[in-house]
Amino acid sequence: MSTTIENLKIPYPTEGVIRSSSLNDTVAPENSVQLAVNFNFDRVGSFQTRPGVATLYTSRSGSITSFGTLNIQGGTKALFSQVGTDISVWNGSSWSSVRTLSSSQKARFSQYLNRVWMVNGTGAGGDAPATSNGGAFGSTDVPATFPKADFIQAGFDGRVWIADKSKDVVYYTDIVQFNGTTYTSPLTFDLTTNFIQTFSPQDGESISGLFRVPRALLLFKQNHIYRIYNASNVDPYPAYNVGTYSQESIVQAKDGIYFHHSSGFYKFNYDGQPTEISKRIGDVVRAIPRSYYENVTGIYDGYDAVKWSVGPVTVEGVSYENMQVRYTISTQVWTIYDFPDNSITAMIPYDDGTYQYQVMGTSTGKVGQMDSGNTDFGDDIYFDFIDRWRSYTKMYADVKSFSGINVLSNNGGGAKLQYQIQQSGPNEWNDIDTLDGQYSSLFPNASSDDFNIARFRINGQTSGAQIVFDGIEILTLQDKGLDKN
Repeated sequence: MSTTIENLKIPYPTEGVIRSSSLNDTVAPENSVQLAVNFNFDRVGSFQTRPGVATLYTSRSGSITSFGTLNIQGGTKALFSQVGTDISVWNGSSWSSVRTLSSSQKARFSQYLNRVWMVNGTGAGGDAPATSNGGAFGSTDVPATFPKADFIQAGFDGRVWIADKSKDVVYYTDIVQFNGTTYTSPLTFDLTTNFIQTFSPQDGESISGLFRVPRALLLFKQNHIYRIYNASNVDPYPAYNVGTYSQESIVQAKDGIYFHHSSGFYKFNYDGQPTEISKRIGDVVRAIPRSYYENVTGIYDGYDAVKWSVGPVTVEGVSYENMQVRYTISTQVWTIYDFPDNSITAMIPYDDGTYQYQVMGTSTGKVGQMDSGNTDFGDDIYFDFIDRWRSYTKMYADVKSFSGINVLSNNGGGAKLQYQIQQSGPNEWNDIDTLDGQYSSLFPNASSDDFNIARFRINGQTSGAQIVFDGIEILTLQDKGLDKN
């Protein structure tokens, strides 16, 4: 016996992306979706295309390896960038070189005593730690025998801390002294005593990051985390059995720190254990190339989201040139961004005293402001939304067909609406029509083949105002029961 269901609205996607490889569509929340590329779910109850990337400063001539910032209260605000062996600072109109390195190893920065401190590796390729007050780098405040290092965290416990990953050693200065007028300069340091080497040295893993949290300095290795409480109080054994391959994947947000590990993305809230947060996008995590682990870089948007650039990724036969995974803290929702042509090689938050920016550096030297404008450096933003498989009735075995579709959107004109049924091939989609410029794009004559389960897709390109989709409605669903005839 055939039953007609009218005015069927697909649930609002408040759960964001939940991949079927992690949770089968038969049990996934009704208000989740299979894929959302270059969409976000910040407007709860709808989905919208992401903002673009606008040119912030003049491009550099080469791939940007790293960024650093200086923020002197009531004084200098500076953004530094590394390209090859050159360190330059933005002077308001152009990039001005402030240091030439011995090699192009990654430079890392940390601010202390109104100066930015910099290290860039060990051995013959590394350079001695140096400082800058916004101009040329020099030896001000730096102890004469302070070793070369790969990582730096200045200020914890009143000291400057650096780490040599080749030796599994952490060095630290003496506590900074203040005489009532000025601070000790240079800082004092004894190479024979001011070091720690109890982190399972040369165990096949190497130090991969230093990060300051309340009451401790976290030392990351690829698969472990140690805690340093002060120069004489250190975890003799790993405190946690996950770590990171990339210092730049460690992100401080409003409720703790987040980082990437080969097994997923984790949240760490200081007083507990690291907690995996990426189960919903498990196949995406597994698809991140091993060769990119050391290059994963993250950023907090200053409001409610953490983003990680994870390189070129292929998932279910679909290749993404420059994937970025985005996690919304308040709603625990995931989505996927993709940026064409320009690989994201560095990201950093920067406050120039007037505006706060999320700064992006690319493999072609572009310096962009993320979440700004409606294009990516002038290129259209493509978007792709794939709903989860749905039966639309209680019984998956029932044979159904639909007729009449309505899509509610603002600025959605030109987007393509498609559908897929279980008999279709993996990338075989049936066209319904193209959305018009009206809020309600009604297709009364649209109809489907018979199906047990089906799903919709919306895709296209945009360079205009942000597109907001408020829902998809089926005007009539014909439930034909178990009888295929």
